[in-house]
Amino acid sequence: MDSATSERSATGATRRELTATADNGLKIVVVGGFGVGKTTLVRSVSEIRPLNTEETMTQAGQGIDETGGLEGLGGKTSTTVAFDFGRITLDAHNILYLFGAPGQERFWFLW
Repeated sequence: MDSATSERSATGATRRELTATADNGLKIVVVGGFGVGKTTLVRSVSEIRPLNTEETMTQAGQGIDETGGLEGLGGKTSTTVAFDFGRITLDAHNILYLFGAPGQERFWFLW
């Protein structure tokens, strides 16, 4: 697919290929507590299909990961285990890269 071609991503947004003029890569790391919506944000605004590193939460995380207060989320069953990644083209020269960090306290060193 050439740079003039576009297609729809999984979210319905138009997906654009990078152009040869894109020379500034800007980065934002989205951080916050467990279950606050970092993955949802990256999925919602990315113009490409985002890379997600979600895995099913298991009993191994009980007692390590604080899940209190998440009952209102409809039974959260998965969590980010590395980084989520998305992209937004701002203009012909500027691309915004989004990284969503895991929210569990044991991953805060990544922030």
